[in-house]
Amino acid sequence: MGTAFKRNFLWGSSTNAQQFEGGWDKGGKGLSIADVRKVSGMSANSDFPGFKRASDHYTHYQQDIALYGEIGFQIYRFSMAWTRIFPNGDDPEASKEGLAFYDRILSELEKYKIQPVVTLYAYDLPLALLKKYNGWMNRECIKAYTRYVETVVHYYKGRVKYWIPFNEQNFLSLDSEYMTGYRAKSREEVFRLEHHFNLAYAAATKIVHQVDPEAKAGGNIGNICVYPKTCNPKDVEACDEFMKRIGYAPGDVYFRGKYPAYLLKQYEGINFDQIIHDGDLEQIKSVEPDFMSLTYYMSSAVGAEDLIEKDSQQMNGIKITNPFVKQTEWGWNIDPYGFKHYLEDFYHRYQLPILILENGLGHRDKIENDAVHDDYRIQYLAAHIERMKEAEADGVDLIGYLTWSATDLYSTREGFEKRYGFVYVDKATLKRTKKDSLYWYKKVIETNGADLSNK
Repeated sequence: MGTAFKRNFLWGSSTNAQQFEGGWDKGGKGLSIADVRKVSGMSANSDFPGFKRASDHYTHYQQDIALYGEIGFQIYRFSMAWTRIFPNGDDPEASKEGLAFYDRILSELEKYKIQPVVTLYAYDLPLALLKKYNGWMNRECIKAYTRYVETVVHYYKGRVKYWIPFNEQNFLSLDSEYMTGYRAKSREEVFRLEHHFNLAYAAATKIVHQVDPEAKAGGNIGNICVYPKTCNPKDVEACDEFMKRIGYAPGDVYFRGKYPAYLLKQYEGINFDQIIHDGDLEQIKSVEPDFMSLTYYMSSAVGAEDLIEKDSQQMNGIKITNPFVKQTEWGWNIDPYGFKHYLEDFYHRYQLPILILENGLGHRDKIENDAVHDDYRIQYLAAHIERMKEAEADGVDLIGYLTWSATDLYSTREGFEKRYGFVYVDKATLKRTKKDSLYWYKKVIETNGADLSNK
């Protein structure tokens, strides 16, 4: 038995509606960009009916949440689908069926004493808003989003403690089409999308605080630990510039309320006056987040030759092999120390409590005799939890730890070929099967992280 975490540390896991919920044509739900998405690079073997069906949590939510209660989750992150609440994004009235569905989700979580963490937007813009306004390119989208946020925060007041306006908002500059449904054609369009996201984030955070003073709101950064490939100053500079772009610049906006000079420098030459209106910077500055929500999966080793060009929109730009660690089948570096480094770096930079929103291992799991022996996942999570424990001992204020993911779901480019959950989902029958990692994580939670052994 090792050292446990602090007594009020929270354990759980995460999912996202677009990858997990399914039920795209049930309960009055409208179409989102996820329902019509065609992702480049999708495996030829990933022939599951995509994001529309996903894991069909819409039908199986009671069974799924009962399993989370069995594991002992104290906290669970899910995202609400905007199109369940407003099918077209800006309908005159909210959908009673949509509100009732998430009411049932919250009631099930309450039955098992699991605290909900709700993400309000996870790559699933109402398709009607994309067609009507080019989505987030237009400020009308901010108005529609703000009304959606006001609706759900009022409706579920007192039942949700942690609200997160956007999922991995900082990756917009790397994949605007996936995040928003609109592929930016220039740096100026990328900045317009980012600015509108930032205004919406600021508005959502203020709504949470005004409507439910007991609730908390925090921005989400998806990130990696970036090392320079060598001690050559050119490689170190490339590493620094990389982190400014995808980590520190967004962090300065979400957690300090300002556009840093080095971010504006990246967009040098665009017409800011056409994008930033009077009062915008004051609105962003007025945000007072309660915590940081961070995701981590891998490290990356960056050299001068790897520096992403200003006009590049490539998520693969963050996936650069680190020769000193092992990689997953999909080239993701497995690096527990990078997790500790990332947590300490961001905590000491922004001095806000951290809720770890996602951390996990994607693998091609196999079911044999109604069992899944995923020792590799247990090894990955145990090593990362141990490093997280070291970060807490070094003074990092941690709220809790949410793995990705609670149950197998539809991965962005690999479908069900790449799995992350503690529960296996058969893509033909949707049958749920407990993996070995489920029993292991149950023990971890029961001992508050003291026992990480695989016994």
